[in-house]
Amino acid sequence: MTALTSIQSIADLNGAITNLQAKIKDRAAQARVDRQIPAPTIDTMRAAGLYRVYNPRRFGGFELSMHAVLPLVARVAEACPASAWVLAIYQIHNWVIALMTERAQSEVFATNPDPIVCASLNPSKNSALKTRDGYFIERGRFTFCSGAAAREWALLGILVKNSAGEVVDAGCCLVPGNVLSEIDDWQVSGLRATGSISLVADNLEVPAHRFLSYGDATAYRTPGAKINPGALYRAAFVPMLVLNLAGPALGAARFALAWFVDNLRSKGAAGTYPLPGVAKVDAAAAHAVIATAEMQIASAELLLDHAGETIRVAAEAGESLTPAASAKINLETSYAVRECLHAVQALFLQAGGGVLQPDHPLQTAYQDILAINCHGFLGHEANLALYGSLLTGHAHPQAFL
Repeated sequence: MTALTSIQSIADLNGAITNLQAKIKDRAAQARVDRQIPAPTIDTMRAAGLYRVYNPRRFGGFELSMHAVLPLVARVAEACPASAWVLAIYQIHNWVIALMTERAQSEVFATNPDPIVCASLNPSKNSALKTRDGYFIERGRFTFCSGAAAREWALLGILVKNSAGEVVDAGCCLVPGNVLSEIDDWQVSGLRATGSISLVADNLEVPAHRFLSYGDATAYRTPGAKINPGALYRAAFVPMLVLNLAGPALGAARFALAWFVDNLRSKGAAGTYPLPGVAKVDAAAAHAVIATAEMQIASAELLLDHAGETIRVAAEAGESLTPAASAKINLETSYAVRECLHAVQALFLQAGGGVLQPDHPLQTAYQDILAINCHGFLGHEANLALYGSLLTGHAHPQAFL
């Protein structure tokens, strides 16, 4: 397959998203009921090439930078934040596989340039024994596997232990999706449709070539960076994982603002708000919340654009980001996502009692963006403290940067 150029693929992907938005939006309510993304949405995003944005060109991928991809994900989120979340997750997991060994990449991409890969990348809850030929997971429960129902492969975060029980490494293992069992434990208030259930591994042997060390990844020495010449595979590992989460929040905030303004224009002439004789559409309080939300979302866009550009420029120059620079990207991301939350929350509080209905557009947007802000990588207070500490000279050698 001949890969498209970056400019052509961005244009094509934007066009595909324009065509898909209405259908994705129409399926969103049922997706929340089913607690997973509908198969037609999974299939249409796949057919549009949206899963291969970070895949190597030699396997038909586009090798786009996150600076280019994040706005695409945000556009999908304007129709359905949960669908955009799963899309972003699938995309970044293909990038992680592109950092692995040649053999692992070929096993995944050679016959299928659009694989569906779910993951639980946090290594702290599960471990594997290092064996002569690879790794052995006796029993593992891997939580928050977004989009797991459609999985073809899975990435499992583990602590690697030697025969003495000592931790000698941390990373992720690549396994076929059908070797894992499911636990339907995704009973939540926000991002319901992501289907982020737990997966279980029992007595699972993983060959050595299907493991990626996080130590190697954060030190810019992955096998994939030696095989794939593109700058994308020299991008900072943790900042890429963190920034990848922001697109759905940005799209959700844009949707909420557009809905609030449209609803005010169409229905705001009736009733009073909050003073007798003042129509809602003429109320200064409504005007202020709209303008504030617009500035918060615009600020988030600028921060995310800067974070993505910082990663791209460093990768193209072959430069490693300092711990402080990586921490700043993480902070810019969590700050932007928190600003999106503040915007949606203000709109929610000004929209009247109707928002308390479970299927109200602002209720679902608010619950989804709350859920996004609960992700561990987006812990804003922790990101603030770490970056400030690094700037004042504290080393934090154990920080995952």
